[in-house]
Amino acid sequence: MESETSETLKKQFQLLQEQQQKKLQRRKQKKEEKSKEKSIVNTSNAFGVDDDLNLTLADPVPKGSGYVSEELVQHLNNQIREVKDENGRLYRLLSEKDFEIRNLKKKREEDEAAGGKVTNEAAATKIVELSKKVRELTAELQSEKTKVKQYGKKCMELQNQISNIPGETRSMLGSAISLNSQLDEKKENEVDVKGLQDKLRHTENKMSEYRIQCSTLKNEIKMAQKVLQQEIGTENISIQSLMNQQSSWRGRAQQIISLQQKVEELKGKLENSKPKEYDLEREMLGNSSARKRTGDDRHREQLRKIDKEKKEAQERAANEFKALESDHENLKKKLDAAKSRNSVLSKEIKSFKQQMQTMVQKGQHDDELIEALMLQQAQLQKMLEQTSETKTLTEVDSREKVKQMEMKKQHDNNIVQQLKIIVAEKETKVHALEDEIKQLKLNHLQKAQMENANMLFQPSNRPQSSNDNVELEFRLSSVTPTESRMSDRPPTVNSMLDSARSQSRKSLVREPSFSVNNLDKRAVNELTYQCQEYKTLMQVADVEREKLSELVQILQKRSDESTQKVADVQNELINQRKKNALLEKQIGKSKIEQSSKSKGDGLPSRSKKQSGRASSVNVASSIRDSAVFGEMDEDDLPQNMNLDELVTTLEIQKDEIDSLKGTLKNTLKAKEEDLRMYSQMMEETKTVFLQALKQFKENDQGT
Repeated sequence: MESETSETLKKQFQLLQEQQQKKLQRRKQKKEEKSKEKSIVNTSNAFGVDDDLNLTLADPVPKGSGYVSEELVQHLNNQIREVKDENGRLYRLLSEKDFEIRNLKKKREEDEAAGGKVTNEAAATKIVELSKKVRELTAELQSEKTKVKQYGKKCMELQNQISNIPGETRSMLGSAISLNSQLDEKKENEVDVKGLQDKLRHTENKMSEYRIQCSTLKNEIKMAQKVLQQEIGTENISIQSLMNQQSSWRGRAQQIISLQQKVEELKGKLENSKPKEYDLEREMLGNSSARKRTGDDRHREQLRKIDKEKKEAQERAANEFKALESDHENLKKKLDAAKSRNSVLSKEIKSFKQQMQTMVQKGQHDDELIEALMLQQAQLQKMLEQTSETKTLTEVDSREKVKQMEMKKQHDNNIVQQLKIIVAEKETKVHALEDEIKQLKLNHLQKAQMENANMLFQPSNRPQSSNDNVELEFRLSSVTPTESRMSDRPPTVNSMLDSARSQSRKSLVREPSFSVNNLDKRAVNELTYQCQEYKTLMQVADVEREKLSELVQILQKRSDESTQKVADVQNELINQRKKNALLEKQIGKSKIEQSSKSKGDGLPSRSKKQSGRASSVNVASSIRDSAVFGEMDEDDLPQNMNLDELVTTLEIQKDEIDSLKGTLKNTLKAKEEDLRMYSQMMEETKTVFLQALKQFKENDQGT
């Protein structure tokens, strides 16, 4: 209680300090605004011209009093202001506490007025608690009042010191006081820390004492319950039932005492009846002693006995009364403790009920979460099946692509081999033609020598006969390549040119020759023309071979990349299969756990779960169908399809579209590169042909 009240007081004090600081800030802002307004008014009165000419006096007038320094005055004013603020806060707290005390008194009076309903014991306990609170509050009030008085005395002492300070030491005291204030603040902080540590220790000691008291009270309650059981003679006693019973209840001890009294009374009656019988006998026997006794003596003895018995009974009753009073007080204390314990237990029961409600709610939330997780598991299973199907499709597509790439590679290799064969044939033909040209040159030289010799030996030049022409035609036809030789080449543009040139040669050969020299020149020109053609063809073939080798390298790179992609895809497939196996194991474990849990539940819950699972399975199958057959109408979609599942299918389709776009881009790039290479090859062949034609024309013009 003390700690709670101290904490509330601290919080209230902090709030008051914050309010005072806000008020000071507002005052400062108002002062600044007023000063600004005054400056604006002065400028407006001076027609917008500042009158401050920054003129200073030779001897400036000191601010404030002449015998006190400014720093000291400001410091003391600040201290006085703080003390006043604290006094105001304390007065507020006092007024609030007085108001609370009045309210408590009113409540107490109301409780006393309505005391018919409340028992005397409850009223006594409430009065004790309220008296404790009143004492605590009065103690706090007295402490606060003493603090206020101390602060007032300090203020008076400071004012007296200011008035008594001489004029020489005032400037020095300002700085000293500022330093002392800083040191005092540090010391106060240290003192606060020490005070807080002491309070902590004090509270810990109190906590230990309270724990010990609680343990002792628990033991006393147990002892009281045992005593009540012994007194009543029954177990499982409810104190409330005993309180509700009437006040005429008697315990075992009282019953025993009453029975003992009855026994003693009966014994006294027996003793009174026995002497009468003895007296009758004695009278009958005629004893002299019995005759002497008178009735007065007997009555006196009886009165003495009765007095003794009464005194003993009174003493016993007094002792029993004292014991009962002590027992009654102890029982009252135990009952108060039991009531407090019952109140604590009722509060704990309420808290436990709230916890039970929260736990029930948490269990419901957990059941909902489990159902959601089950649905997620079903969705994941469907997704796994879909991924496995997509992986199989991708594997098939990748295999088909690999096969296509291999076929393309084989086709390209075949083309390269064919081109190599064609180039080799052309090279062999070129070598054969070079050999034929050499032989023709030698034959022409020999013929020329023979003809020169014949011309020397013959008397007159005779015209050559038609047989010579026939022989020359035969020789030229044997030297030049026939149509059958040209047919061995592949059908290209060069073959068309060769056919046209061979026809022109035949026409040249068939023309009538008038002299051997003209025929030789024509044959040499034709041979040079053929050599030039073969050179150009050889250059074109070299260019084509280089370009085709580059294409072969590019295709080789592509095939290597495709094989690497296939290997990566296979590795990913293996990893995905491993992950699928692990997920299947986890799903199996979860199914086993769910089956073990569902055994304890009732049949209706199973039917509900089965219906929910069936609906989720139908939804998943419908989603799979929609993912596989993407051209379904909106009417064909299942009604139980959820938005999350639609989103997942859309994401899958988006991923597939992105992958297809990537493959299309790659294929387009490859085809563009191929077209570029082919176009470069065609341009280079054209340039080679044009250069060869230019050289040939230049050679013709030069000859």
